[in-house]
Amino acid sequence: MDTEYNDIDVSLEDDGRARIRLNRPESLNALSNRMADEILAALDRLEEEDVRVLVLRGAEGNFCAGADVGSPPAETKPHEQTRRFRRLRRMFNRIESFPRPTVAAIEGYCLGGGCEIACCCDTRIATESATIGVPEIMLGVIPAGGGTQRLSRLIGLSRARDMVLRGKHHDAETMQEYGFVHELADDDAFEAELETVVEEYLLRPPVAMEVAKMAINGGFEAALESGLEMEALATGVVFGTEDAQEGLEAFREDRDPEFEGE
Repeated sequence: MDTEYNDIDVSLEDDGRARIRLNRPESLNALSNRMADEILAALDRLEEEDVRVLVLRGAEGNFCAGADVGSPPAETKPHEQTRRFRRLRRMFNRIESFPRPTVAAIEGYCLGGGCEIACCCDTRIATESATIGVPEIMLGVIPAGGGTQRLSRLIGLSRARDMVLRGKHHDAETMQEYGFVHELADDDAFEAELETVVEEYLLRPPVAMEVAKMAINGGFEAALESGLEMEALATGVVFGTEDAQEGLEAFREDRDPEFEGE
């Protein structure tokens, strides 16, 4: 990955693990318009590469403290703000629809837009010391990157309303109880836990994961029968892959499969 970025770092290793690191530590990795544009560009590039798992994390011990509100926005009129947040929405949607598994590695502050980025990821790992919340109401505004929509789908309507309307922060243990955090580790064990999850994804069949993710996302808002039809069509596609044959043969031969993404 030889593209130059200002607000993020992007890497891709030979084994298929990719990383996007939010890199504005002076602002606790606050989400700027430029950062959002760079994340979009990086996702477009990574989709063309042989990526098996994508980790999103922040620099220097914080995930993302939310949108950059340190200076007045250039856009002040309502229609200009609407255009701005539609652009941000494209970034959030792009993370959610990225065809490979995505992992949010949450340390420190994960607030506002940072929490909304994490909502878009498939797996969320957090340190015990992490702080997670949607405090926008305390600024007289509301979450505008999907926080009023995705968060309730992840933790339930009642808990999401309470968090959004009161602008509450929670520790990672509470958010694990809510179903938001999948894996929790103390600060010293965090990197090892992250590596465990990444290694699990590297061993999984890439095509099957991509198709399964499409079926889950596409069927979630559809009627059940429509979703089941998506699943049936997706199953037909997966059974025609070399990875499916390898998986079945490995099961019959009582050995670990070696998936190649074919």
